Amino acid sequence: MFEYDKIEPVFPGNHVKDWQKIRKKQWKFVKNIIEESPHTSLLTMISDIKKEYYLLESPNLNAPFSEWAQSDISNEFHPFQWQGPLWLNLMLCSDQSEEAWANIWQHCVEYGCGFEGSRNMFIKYNTYIGQSEESLAFGIFGGLEQRMLPYFVQSEVYTDDKFALGRAECRKIPWKTPQETFRQIFFRMSKLTADDGCMSPFRPYQWLHGLLVSTFSYDLLTDEELELSATFSCQDVKNVLRDNADELYHPNNIKANRLMIEILEDEGTPQWLRKIWADVRDGKLSV
Repeated sequence: MFEYDKIEPVFPGNHVKDWQKIRKKQWKFVKNIIEESPHTSLLTMISDIKKEYYLLESPNLNAPFSEWAQSDISNEFHPFQWQGPLWLNLMLCSDQSEEAWANIWQHCVEYGCGFEGSRNMFIKYNTYIGQSEESLAFGIFGGLEQRMLPYFVQSEVYTDDKFALGRAECRKIPWKTPQETFRQIFFRMSKLTADDGCMSPFRPYQWLHGLLVSTFSYDLLTDEELELSATFSCQDVKNVLRDNADELYHPNNIKANRLMIEILEDEGTPQWLRKIWADVRDGKLSV
């Protein structure tokens, strides 16, 4: 439905020249992410993760699970063994090939991987991001968010469908109703051009326009609270029209909310939302 530019991550895989040197410099960001995550069991393993996986040249992702389960941690250290969350398994793997990621995902499908908690960490919540230019450039997951997104949001349109994951079933999208899907995507995407201008350039909401638009075919119930929140969000979106927007916001975030404006002015968008946007855009409504 929508096409996006391919984002080049700032977090290198082993196909990039001097990737280990770059990763060593970026370790402080990775360490902060692990420390800020809800997976407290990883805190005692940080040094092992760095040495035995993060900087490992070629993880053997094809090894049977039983081998990892029986392996000596000092000889074969791998997320299949330490049960790391999916986002961390993907992010820290030095092999960023499609085959390697497919192997990690297949293991998750067969044996489970705390998928819901991992998805919450990736799509719903924020983790550490400092205010320095270096930290902002790294983002939250090193610019790999675009590649990770299809694992955590497995449909481009709203659906109640589920998929099998080990012995469990999980929803293809994180949110349980069209209403909640609309709220989460619209309110969070609008923040890409909020006044503080300190948003990650790789925030995954910037690639969910299609999912947002798909909720318009449902009856989105409005109330005073929703309309007030939408007004705030429209004001954040309007910031992309500033003359100095290019100085305030990352190009990725500018593209996302310029596309949002096209949606807000499209006849297929609910009338109440189009009116709020038009009033905010024209200076007739503010909060």
